[in-house]
Amino acid sequence: MLLIIGKPKCIFCDENEGLLHAVHDYGIYGTVGKRIFYHDECLQMIELEPEKFGHNMVDRALFIHELKERNLKFNIVIIPKHKKRVEKLNEKHFERIMPKV
Repeated sequence: MLLIIGKPKCIFCDENEGLLHAVHDYGIYGTVGKRIFYHDECLQMIELEPEKFGHNMVDRALFIHELKERNLKFNIVIIPKHKKRVEKLNEKHFERIMPKV
């Protein structure tokens, strides 16, 4: 369960206005962990001129990109497995509701 008290804030500028994007980390058992919210504009500013920002901001930007890649790889594996399970459930469900001959 994810608990957000108040409005989510950008990890870079600490503002909650505008369009916030989010990236999340999966826990050890596949549960969704903490979400990191950010403005795409803030992330792009840090990517374009990292020397103007401190090491913490650059590390946060790198971590966001790492989580995006990890989530993409995770979903590529999980979604086909999930689809197969849903298809199997549908098959069994329709077999059960069909009249016995």
